[in-house]
Amino acid sequence: MSLEIDKNKQYEIIVFPNQDEGLRAQRILISKGKDFKHISTLAVVVPEENKELVCRVIINENVLVSGRYPFLYHDYEEDFFKRAKEYKVSESSGEFLNSITLCYVAPCMADEKKIRLIGYFNRDITEILPYLNAVIKGASYNNGASTLTYAKERRLINLYNIKITIAKADDIIDAWLILDEVKKLVNNTYSSRDTIKPNYEEKVKVTALQIYGWLPKTNCRACGEATCLAFACRLLQGEQKLSKCVPLSTESKFAENKIIMQEMAEALGV
Repeated sequence: MSLEIDKNKQYEIIVFPNQDEGLRAQRILISKGKDFKHISTLAVVVPEENKELVCRVIINENVLVSGRYPFLYHDYEEDFFKRAKEYKVSESSGEFLNSITLCYVAPCMADEKKIRLIGYFNRDITEILPYLNAVIKGASYNNGASTLTYAKERRLINLYNIKITIAKADDIIDAWLILDEVKKLVNNTYSSRDTIKPNYEEKVKVTALQIYGWLPKTNCRACGEATCLAFACRLLQGEQKLSKCVPLSTESKFAENKIIMQEMAEALGV
């Protein structure tokens, strides 16, 4: 069904893990007469008041949903759908990494206009991480945990053996493009591995300011440090523990930040 966006109403974006699930979901919604606006084969927009019903209809038909988040793009709606129309789903076969399945999407609690996501690789990429550590400038590698962390502008990207997490993606189209970029990077690195010297050096290249960006910034001193920035510096040096940040551990509004910080600390080995 063709849904027209009313700037005075609220909407949600429902995201699907892959094209097959997205196409199935949209066929079901059409057959059930449910209003939605097509973003791509991977996502739709639905009225906020209908989100629960629409999700229930889809899930009852055994279609997988990765997640949903508020449609906050009224100010650049035309540009958003133009970018969506131009986006082509990356398809590959016979490569090292064939696909990344998007399994979780939600708003960033630290910035409601950004989103956070988790995707799973179709295979283990552990063997490529040291090569990526040599290729990606500013990456932080933890050989023992098989993790590699790097920043792409304000976005934080964590690569694990079989999954990827991304924080502060601009929107779902930005997220798709980053996932495609990562897949291409992994495959190109794999293809060129004979010409790349793997780097097993475990250097922390995430800065204290980047860590500070995910802290509550209350300067409450409960951790024993004078400021949150001082705590970030000590945490980076392995002289503080994340659990010492009381607001992060106890206040629900920082729950998303806590998850991101835990992943970051694990990836950096601090």
